[in-house]
Amino acid sequence: MQLNPRKPGRIAAGLGLMTTALLAGGSVAEAQDSVSSSGTSLMTEGVAEPGTTTVDTAVLFYQEQGGRVRAIEPSTEFTANMLNGDTISGSLTFDSLTGATPNGAAPWTSPQTFTSIQPAPSTQVTSTSASGNRIVTTVPGTGLVQSTYTVAANTLPMDAGFKDHRFAGTLGYGALLDPDTRLKFGCAASVERDYQSYSGNLGISRDLFGKNTTVSLAANLEWDKSKPYYGTPTGFQALNSQVTGGNDSKTVISVVAGVTQTLTRFWLTQLNYSYGSSKGYQTDPYKVLSEVDGQLGTPLQYIYENRPRSRTRQSVYWGNKIALGPTVADVSLRYYHDSWGIDSITAEASEQIPLGRNFYVEPLFRYYHQSAANFYVKYLISGAALPAYASADGRLSRFNATTLGVKAGVRLFEGTELYLDAEDYRQSGDHLDPGAPGALATLDMFPGVHALSVITGLRVKFE
Repeated sequence: MQLNPRKPGRIAAGLGLMTTALLAGGSVAEAQDSVSSSGTSLMTEGVAEPGTTTVDTAVLFYQEQGGRVRAIEPSTEFTANMLNGDTISGSLTFDSLTGATPNGAAPWTSPQTFTSIQPAPSTQVTSTSASGNRIVTTVPGTGLVQSTYTVAANTLPMDAGFKDHRFAGTLGYGALLDPDTRLKFGCAASVERDYQSYSGNLGISRDLFGKNTTVSLAANLEWDKSKPYYGTPTGFQALNSQVTGGNDSKTVISVVAGVTQTLTRFWLTQLNYSYGSSKGYQTDPYKVLSEVDGQLGTPLQYIYENRPRSRTRQSVYWGNKIALGPTVADVSLRYYHDSWGIDSITAEASEQIPLGRNFYVEPLFRYYHQSAANFYVKYLISGAALPAYASADGRLSRFNATTLGVKAGVRLFEGTELYLDAEDYRQSGDHLDPGAPGALATLDMFPGVHALSVITGLRVKFE
């Protein structure tokens, strides 16, 4: 997923926050909101000084409560400012993800066992093996593999065998066409065991009215390939049947237009409009739905989810930087809408407080609310006609989220800054469904999380 342009340096303000939002069960809208906040730094002034290079290296640690997903993400970013005003930038990122993640099924009053049958991999499994709570065996006399795990009664079903790694990189070039016009273009790639993403972007910005106004336009083209180890399942296919689908892909086109205006000596404001269109495979191949008895609520079958193959997104972002004496406040609002029926709003405020010449702290508060996708359901009633699309993925549900955070930075010596960014993220929503059949109405079906993320980094500028 291509990140929006942001202030040079402070990986914590972009890649780390986007990763955190997605891992925490947030939606795509929330992940995009997270990169709207730009980090501040003791070395912001002069960072684009010709003939200088800035290197920013950081490590993100992310942990969900309850033994859920854990992520460790080291990243390195650089920006080289050439004497002619052009810039070269790039980044490298590695993610290591482990833990448990909701599989989409509804809880029940007795233990539930989930069994999937897939074609055997090229390396034949000859004996029973376990990963987390998952047991993998060959089906005697066939070329099939059976994967099984069991979850406890009265708990939201989790697949504790979740494990993945991701390598990602970006490369960009900015050309100063004249003193007021800059052209930027770049590319990005992200590779996981079962997912690949490649993108290219092009943008132009121009300063007007004595550099008090900047207008910009950028476009991004992204191609993603989903290649689950055992193939992509057909929508609403039974979990315990053989998955026969091959790899699938989608393309994403995004456009962002913006204007930045200096209103006073103490107030800088920015207004952006973005539009995106996705075509292709957008279902999560690992998420399932429970088909339950319409009277008792008993789970009778588990089937794979099914999402539309097209999606359009629109958002409006308004950000402000306001100098309040020695402090600098960042205040922003963002509204998002997509064709899946999700509407969201984000409000964020932070304030950089200098404590002497070599140290600052910056408290932060972020509030997020989204409506549910029009095909989001917690379960399906067995025997009823299947809808065209359905998903129980919590990232598509209605929920609120709040983030409390604090950033701190210290100048170790000239051109070198050590910083720390810690955030506490909590989701809230509807835990019970009073209209659910039988005992299902008494069980907690909200997959929301409470997560802590910490990013520490070192930023060095040299000539």
